[in-house]
Amino acid sequence: MHRTLFTPAMIETFRSCKKAYELASIKFTNGGAPVRASVICKKFILRALAEINRGKLDSVNQVQKYMGQNWPVEKLEDQIGEKEKATRAFLFAYKSLIKYANKPYKPRNAEVAAVALKVRARIATVRVYVEDTLDMVLWHEDEKRLEIVDFQLQPLKPFDPAWPSSSVLVKYYLAEKLKSRWAFEKLTLTTYRVGTQDFQPISINVEESIYKLHWAELVKTLDEMKDEKSDTKTCALHAKGSCQYCNNLVSEPLKGNDDVSANFRLSA
Repeated sequence: MHRTLFTPAMIETFRSCKKAYELASIKFTNGGAPVRASVICKKFILRALAEINRGKLDSVNQVQKYMGQNWPVEKLEDQIGEKEKATRAFLFAYKSLIKYANKPYKPRNAEVAAVALKVRARIATVRVYVEDTLDMVLWHEDEKRLEIVDFQLQPLKPFDPAWPSSSVLVKYYLAEKLKSRWAFEKLTLTTYRVGTQDFQPISINVEESIYKLHWAELVKTLDEMKDEKSDTKTCALHAKGSCQYCNNLVSEPLKGNDDVSANFRLSA
């Protein structure tokens, strides 16, 4: 296979298990990968959050109207198959959006510079592109600081700033391409968990020295991905079984099996 466009999720999968990456590439290329209910819900919530951050949804009535007009009823019923689980998914989304609309994330003196901003940039040395969608971009004029906010529904995992993930490295690279619009001197990456409860966001200031230390290794990975041979791979766990990436791709989600409540820890 030969690719020239990569996202952080693709890079993380490749680094974790080449077999899973190969399976995902084949499934999505052939159109044989059904969309899981959890993914449908997440996409809907992210779209609604974008509307809130744009200032278009700022009251309970507006959120109710938006959900009434846009909630993916048929898609979820087709994937979940059980009315109770579909109802729980709806209630989770509704309560989460109401909670966020009442108190959206906007630090003092910060300006919402962009929402759901898709950014693509070329890496000339390996002739590939990286792309990511930045859920929200905040501009702190007084500090000359750019803050990129990533919304999550799953529990946030602790991480060491000295060992940035592929997602962090790609976001830093893409942010550098935005300096013509926002001439920042500092870059902050914030992960914000959305849900029915209060969660503390996690923020890190990305240091240029740390970025440069790990960037070369990521470029090496991208070069390997670009010309990845399609011969049969073994799972990262080898004889021990299948990793979580392979399990998610091999087992087709049957009706009722994709429990959204398990994925999002829904609470009605």
